[in-house]
Amino acid sequence: MPPQVSVSLKTPEANRWLDQISESNVILNAILAVIHPPLYRAGQETLIRLRKSPEIKRQDLLSQWSSVFSGLSIICNRITPAHRDFKSQHCWYDLLVSLGPCRDCILSLPGLGISLEYGPGTVVGLSGMMLEHEVGSFEGERVCYAYYMRDIVHEWAHVPGGTWMKTNLYE
Repeated sequence: MPPQVSVSLKTPEANRWLDQISESNVILNAILAVIHPPLYRAGQETLIRLRKSPEIKRQDLLSQWSSVFSGLSIICNRITPAHRDFKSQHCWYDLLVSLGPCRDCILSLPGLGISLEYGPGTVVGLSGMMLEHEVGSFEGERVCYAYYMRDIVHEWAHVPGGTWMKTNLYE
């Protein structure tokens, strides 16, 4: 069965929202193109194949999707317990974007013993499958846009997911 556009995107409000986030999505695509070029290319090729497929319904909405990521979760004003994301691949990066007038927000990677300041405007690229991550309490309002790719979408599109990012790509 082919992937389909999310039901939550099938409203007029969602159309407006997709237009409003398109510029931000292009910036996030550029960040991924710099930090993991093979994954960016795989996401771009997958999106092209989705858009060309007659099996995918609501091509009008898919044509508005300006991200190479196949999924986006929006987390509002929530503590996020320590977890890993298992519907991806080990070598893929997720992008986590922190927004809103929050203070004292920390993104922790318990397995590495690292805590990062996670204030408004912060973008973090990480392997959500490999690295346990969490956000504890914070003050104020906060929204996290968590961009990710789903292995099942790449499999359907017959686009290999790529490999680990290697620094020799920059040489």
